[in-house]
Order: sequence, then structure tokens, then C-alpha cells
Amino acid sequence: MSINSRLIAGGVGFALLAAGFAGFSYQSQRTSMELAARLYERGLDPIIALQSAETRVQSLHARLSAAADAATPGGEPGLEASEADDFRRTIAQTVSDLETVLATEIASENHTAVRALFYDLTRLQATSGNLSPRLARTRLEAFSERLASAGSAMRAELDGLRSEADARIERSVTSMVAGFAVVLLALGGFLLFLMRSVGRPLRRLSALAHALANGETVDLIKPEGPSEIRDVLAALRALQARCAKLEGAKTSETGFLADQIAMQQTQLEAALNNMTQALCMLDGDKRLVVCNDVFTELFGKVAPGTPARVFFDDSELALQLPENGTSTHLHETLDGRTMEVKRRGIKDRGLLITFEDITERQGISKRLEHLANHDGLTELPNRRRFGEVLDSLLTKGLKPLGLMVVDISSFKSINDNYGHAAGDALLKAFGQRLLKIATPKATVARLGGDEFAVIVPGLRTPEDADALAQKILASFAEPFDVENRRIVATAHAGILFVPSGYRTPGLDADFALQNCDLALYQAKEGGRRRPYRRFVPAMRERLQRRREMELDLKAALDEDQIELFYQPFIDAGQRRVSGFEALLRWRHPGQGTIAPSVFVPLAEESGLIEQLGVWALEKACHQAVQWPSDLTISVNLSAVQFQSATLVDDVRRALAESGLAASRLQIEVTESLFIDESDKVLAILTEFRRMGLTISMDDFGTGYSSLGYLSRFPFDKIKIDQAFVRDMRRPENIAIVRSVIGLSRALQMQVIAEGIETEEQMRILYDEGCREMQGYYFSRPRPAGEIPLMLSEISSRWDQEFAVDAAPRAEAAAA
Repeated sequence: MSINSRLIAGGVGFALLAAGFAGFSYQSQRTSMELAARLYERGLDPIIALQSAETRVQSLHARLSAAADAATPGGEPGLEASEADDFRRTIAQTVSDLETVLATEIASENHTAVRALFYDLTRLQATSGNLSPRLARTRLEAFSERLASAGSAMRAELDGLRSEADARIERSVTSMVAGFAVVLLALGGFLLFLMRSVGRPLRRLSALAHALANGETVDLIKPEGPSEIRDVLAALRALQARCAKLEGAKTSETGFLADQIAMQQTQLEAALNNMTQALCMLDGDKRLVVCNDVFTELFGKVAPGTPARVFFDDSELALQLPENGTSTHLHETLDGRTMEVKRRGIKDRGLLITFEDITERQGISKRLEHLANHDGLTELPNRRRFGEVLDSLLTKGLKPLGLMVVDISSFKSINDNYGHAAGDALLKAFGQRLLKIATPKATVARLGGDEFAVIVPGLRTPEDADALAQKILASFAEPFDVENRRIVATAHAGILFVPSGYRTPGLDADFALQNCDLALYQAKEGGRRRPYRRFVPAMRERLQRRREMELDLKAALDEDQIELFYQPFIDAGQRRVSGFEALLRWRHPGQGTIAPSVFVPLAEESGLIEQLGVWALEKACHQAVQWPSDLTISVNLSAVQFQSATLVDDVRRALAESGLAASRLQIEVTESLFIDESDKVLAILTEFRRMGLTISMDDFGTGYSSLGYLSRFPFDKIKIDQAFVRDMRRPENIAIVRSVIGLSRALQMQVIAEGIETEEQMRILYDEGCREMQGYYFSRPRPAGEIPLMLSEISSRWDQEFAVDAAPRAEAAAA
């Protein structure tokens, strides 16, 4: 039977037993109540009524007796009216009391006696008017005695009823106590039954569960007892089996984990002992817990548990012990090594400390720091370090200072002619000479390329800065000994003087160097006559105007402010115009016409030259295709344009879109084109020759002229610069002109002279054998729309103003 069934059966049995006991108790109580009611009805009520009747009769007898004693002797026989009324009323009340007694359930003998009294009183009540006072008193006295006798009989009956009720109540109480005892015994038996049938299995079940939970060994569990207990015991038996299985697995896993831990311990020890850092762990009492071999090498063999102060005999290291937290510091050992000590506090558990020898790393770091702040070639401070020093001095502003930027103007030529190794050697020698000449407190740096800078604190006046610049530049007149060569290097300098306490918003190292660069730019423009310039605010204003002009130039390209003018090439031998040179003109809306010598360099510097050059090329080709087919068009290409990867495609597209024959297009380049990237330039010029273009070297003899250029690059024509034509009366100039003409003949190249402004110049050139000319003497550059007029004017003026005797000169030349 299940626990639930047992509880239900026990509960139902106990409920039935309790219901029976309650019914029995109720019945006993009811019997007692009935006896009490009978006692009250058959005892108390009749007795009370008889006592009331007796009291009334005695009271009436007393009143009549008192009246008789007070009456006058010899009075009338009979009761007085008031007495008679009182007599009748009292007798009536007494009769009523007897009726009450007769209405109750009393003993038959008592009932008979009372009924006789009732009849006698009734007759007395009827004859009350004829009674004399004496007779009335006699009758009342007799009735009083009979009522007293009836009351005694009634009280005897009441005592009997009380005795019977007491007996019955005693028996009822005894029965109830017996029933309650039976109920208690039944309840005790039920509880004992539950304790034996449910409690004992539960206690066994609890003991088994605790034993299993505590991991104790338990015999094989047998499911028994109530069904619920059996189910739980069956589950515990399954659990017991599962625990046994898990215990077996645990034992196996423990062995495996022990092996793993041992292996990891070995690996950990290997890792610790192969660390480059020395490591130790201290417990909360600052005693050694673990350390590696590197630590042992540093501090000797130390046993675990040794206080740290024993092996940290250095006071600086001992200072790291008391506090928790994380920190890093450097420690210099007695043998000069630098140790990086890192400590990490383990809350309430001690410290982890590592020691790493960073002597070599620190040396590398210092070297890297040196490299970050110094030029690798000259070992001078670099731009970054120079800027830091300059910013510091400008911020303090305690002393006046001079700032100088020096540029080796001839460096590219030297580098190109003697090679990069010679160029590097020159840079190092240049830097060393600057160091020797500058004052001891000066800072000399290489900013990059061939540009150096000098900070000289303590200069009192701007003139002192000028004097120092003169001294430095004068020292460079002495040749440099470079790779067994004596090389003369020319230099330019830009100077900035900053007075003491000078404060200007935005004045920092970059701004100051910009000012020096502006002065340097002015010095370069001045050439060798004055190789240095000191910065003045007007230079920055000029730079601002230059920036504004750059913006205007960008707008000019978009708004068609740029146009082409054409100046004719004159073939004096054939007395005709052989072609035209396309020249750029900028009609500025506010400044009027701006010469190419002003805005073309600006376009090169600002990166607009490629757009401008392509526009000029395409425009010239489209206009030239409308001219007579025997006229050529010459277009100047900037050296910057040769850096474009699309230059050849741009020329090819201009010819294709315009329809101009390639043989009619001449390309003019200057000698500056060949300074750098000569292989790339040669490839482009060779492609132009292959396309059928004519290639002319412009301004020959004014730049870095080299006969190597003429032999290496595919030129068709040489243009004699106007600088030599303008003053051919000077022997050296006419000699140069004569040499160029002779060189062109030897190399089978055409020659053209520019800048002819007088008839005399024309005749001299013609006599020297130069047949093609260009200059204001023939015509100024004019718009494309005036070309027909230009051709007509030159043709009509030829026999008059341009006449030359060609035949004799030709014969002389032939001879």
C-alpha cells in the first residue's frame, strides 16, 4: 500500500471514530439536557408555584388575623368589603398557582393531593362572601398546612429526580471519558502505524541519501516499503550505480589529469627556466615561492620560503617590496648593466617580479633615437630635431638669434657629373665646414637634399646675421676635396633675424623656415651677384601675391584668358616665312597682359603646366592646320611635362584630332630637361623622332650646355639664345655664335637665331651662315587672326628692309 493510501485510510478511520465519539457525546449531552428540563419542569416549577400559593394563603391569613385583632368587639359578623375583595383576589391567585402545578408532570399522588386542594379552594372561592372572618381564618390555616404538606411531597419528588439526573450525568461523563480515551488510543495507534509504515522507510531513505551525498560506501540498495519509497529507493539505486561509474571515471580522469599536470608543470618549469628575464614570486609575507634559473644566476641559489630582503640586498630593490600594485623601474647594476624591474602586486597574495637585462636594447633605443633626430649621411641634426630646437628657442625668446638656410646651388650638376658617391661626400664635407665656421653655440642641421640650416643664438643685430652669412658663403669659395678631386660648390643662403623677446602669432619653426626659404628663393633669383638675402616682410607679401596669381591662373584656364600669339621664323636664304613659334599670353582682367616668363614658372611649380601645355599644343595644331602646308608650327615643352606618363599620347592625340602632319610640328626643349632622368627623356625624344616631329634645343649655351647632349639626344635644330645675339659686337659673343653655327654644320643640324632686333644683327648672322632667324626685327608675336596680314607685310617688306646679298655669301661659303 502506498503512503498516500495509508494516509487516506488512517484519516478516514480516525474521522469515523471521531464522528462516533461526537455522536455519543451529543447523545449523552442531550439526555442530560432532557433530565435537566424534567427536573426543572417537574421539580422547580411546581415547587415554586406551591410556594407562591402557600405564601399568598399565609399572607392572607396574617392580614385577616391582624384585622380581627384591630376590630371592635361585638362587630358585625362577616368580612368587610375590602377584606372580602382581598380574600377573593388572593384565593383566585392561589387557584391560578395550583393550576400551574397541575399543568406540570408530577407524581400521581402529588397530583391527587394538589387537585383536592384545587377543588377545595375553588369551593372556598365560591362561598367567600358568606364566610365570617373567623371561619375564613380557619379555612386559610387548614389550606396553608395542606399546601405545606404538598410542597414537602413535591420537594421529596424533586430530590428523587435530582438523584436520578446526577446518576445519569455521572454515567454520561464516564462514557465520554472512555470514548475520548478510545479516540486517543486510536489516534496513537494511527500515528504509530504511520511511524512504522512511513517514518521508518523515510528515515532509511534519508540516511541513504546523506550517505550517498557524503560519498560514503553504501551496500546495494533494495527497493522496499511503500510504493513511493520504493520508487525513490530505486532512483537512489540508479544514482548509486551512476556514482560508482562516475567514481571509476573520476579515478581514471584523476590519473590522466595528474599526468597532464605533471607534464604542464614540466613545461612551465621549462618555460620559466628558458625565459630571458629573471622571475620570482613572493607570497604575502614577502617570502620566495618560486623562481627560475635566470633569477638564480643573478641572486644565487635561494631556497623557497627565504625572505626577499635576504637576497634583495640592494636597498633600491628592497624598496619595491612593501607596496602592492604595478610598477616598472630601471636599475643600474655594479657592472654597468641596466636591468628593467617590473613588479605586479597580487592582492593579499604577494608579488610577481621580473628582471630583464635591457643594456643592449637600451643601446639600440638610443641609437634609434639618434637616427630619428639626426641625418644618416652627415650625422648632423635632421629637420625634426632642428625644428624642436628652434621651437624651444622661439618659445623662450630670451636671446636674439639668427636663422640661416643654406642651399648648394651647383649640387645637381656636381652629382650628375661626378656621381652620387661624390655628391654624398660633398654633402658630408659641406656639413663639416658649416660646423667649423659657425659659432660654438650654433646648431647646424641638414634639412634634406642639398639644404642645410644654422641657428646662431646671441646675434645682436641683423647686420651680424648678414656678416655671418657672408663669412659662411665665403668659406665655400675654397674647393672641397672629394674623392681625390677638388670641387668648387656654389651656395645661396636665406637669413632670418629674430630679436630678443620677439613675439608674433604663429611664429614657430615651420613659419621661420618658410621665411628663410623665401629669402633663399630671392637669393637664387639674384644669381651669384648677391648669394644671400635677409628676410623682409615684403617677401611674404610677394609670396601672397604669387599665391593669388596661382589662383588666378587656375581661373584663367577655365575662363579662356590664355591665348596663343605667333612669331614667325624667317628663312633668309629663301626670303620667306618658314613657320611660326607658338607663344603663350595671359590677358589678366585686372593686370593686363602677363608675360610667359612670369606665369609659366608659376604653372610649373603649381602643377598646372601639364594642363596648360596640352592646351597650347592642341590649340596650336588646330590653328596651324589652317595655314599653308609649307609653314611649320613650333611648340615649347616644359621639362616638367616630360615627367608626365601621357606626354607622347598627348602629342599623338593633338596631331590626330587636328589633322596636322607630324612633319609640320616642331618641339622646342631647353637644356634643363637633361639634368635628371636623361634615359626617360631620351626615350620620349626618340619616340617623337620616330613619329616624324622636328626636335629643337632652345636657348642653347645659356644653361648646363654639354656637347654630350647633342651627340646623345636626337636633335634636329639648335636655337642660338638671344643673349648672344643681342650684343654680337663683343668678341666673346660672336665667337660663341660662330662656334654654335659651326657645331650645327658639323653635326648636320639646322640652326636658328632668336632675338634679332636690328638689320645689323641679321646681316652678321647671315654672313656667319645662319639662314633661319626670329625676332622683333621681323615681327612681334601676334594673334592667330593676324597671321595672313603678317605674311603679307613680311613679303612686301622683304626687298626693301630685309634685303641681304645672299649670292656672294653663298659662293663664299661654298669656297
